[in-house]
Amino acid sequence: MRRAGPDSRTAILRAAALEFAERGYDAARVDRIATRARLNKAMLYYHFGSKQALYLDVLRETFGAVGARARGIADGPGHAAAKLDAWIAAIVEEAGARPWFPPVMLREIASGALHLDPATFAMMNAVFAAVRDIIVQGQREGTFRDVDPLLTHMTIMPPVLIFFARQRVVAAARVHKDLSATRTVDAFVRHMQASARGMLRKD
Repeated sequence: MRRAGPDSRTAILRAAALEFAERGYDAARVDRIATRARLNKAMLYYHFGSKQALYLDVLRETFGAVGARARGIADGPGHAAAKLDAWIAAIVEEAGARPWFPPVMLREIASGALHLDPATFAMMNAVFAAVRDIIVQGQREGTFRDVDPLLTHMTIMPPVLIFFARQRVVAAARVHKDLSATRTVDAFVRHMQASARGMLRKD
């Protein structure tokens, strides 16, 4: 087992993310997480207190990073169309850097967000708030039509989760064609950017 140290918390978060992605919250076990992290359960409880707290910290790490990056784009210089492209690219990049996140989030949504507390939900909302402000800016500039920012956000986010969640399907497929055909992340980003611009463009 690994001794307690400055990297023990990070090791637990990584191990927990994989466990939650593979098994979901209810089936995840603290002992398996501790084994994966090469720490004992006492150290896990020392850092996080409970499985629920650990789960929320796994999600908050992602929401915090993505929310900060999204807000930086929204508040930065540039026209709304360029910001929208940058926001989409950032969301895809952050999801790709955390392959465990899409399956965890899809499970959480399917459960009715049973395990999210108000603080974690507020961090998730920050990602939406950024694209909402970008859309409002585009409407003020006269380049985006009158759309519901929430429905727009709900149109963009699910394909991002599905794109990365399906990578396990693609990896296991014997023949890569039709629904199991491969697509690059760059191609997906360009597709999502073009789709979002088309959806928002003012005729």
